[in-house]
Amino acid sequence: MAMKEVEVRVRELAGLSNSVIGKTLMTDAFRPPKNANDHGGPLWDPTADPGEAVALMELFKGAFGTFKNPASHRRVDFADPTEAAEVVLLADLLMRLLDKIAAAQNAATSP
Repeated sequence: MAMKEVEVRVRELAGLSNSVIGKTLMTDAFRPPKNANDHGGPLWDPTADPGEAVALMELFKGAFGTFKNPASHRRVDFADPTEAAEVVLLADLLMRLLDKIAAAQNAATSP
């Protein structure tokens, strides 16, 4: 559920359709520019170091591929409560990163 909330927040901030899900959503939201005329995905930060911006995209994609997608397709047993708690903490960190992105978006659109 925690990772699902991250997915919902990314979709909202990026303004993408409900039909775009999982790792594809993360790629579309955070993708780097394809050429000089392209601005990248809606959550791409043109002011960030390009390697770090790509790493952020990969962090979100990896978190989804590892923790969200399996639970979407089959029963996942988190028998270790510490591991389950750490997944929730990872989702919390991702939400905090999204809070920073939202603040930057708001600052960019404010007069």
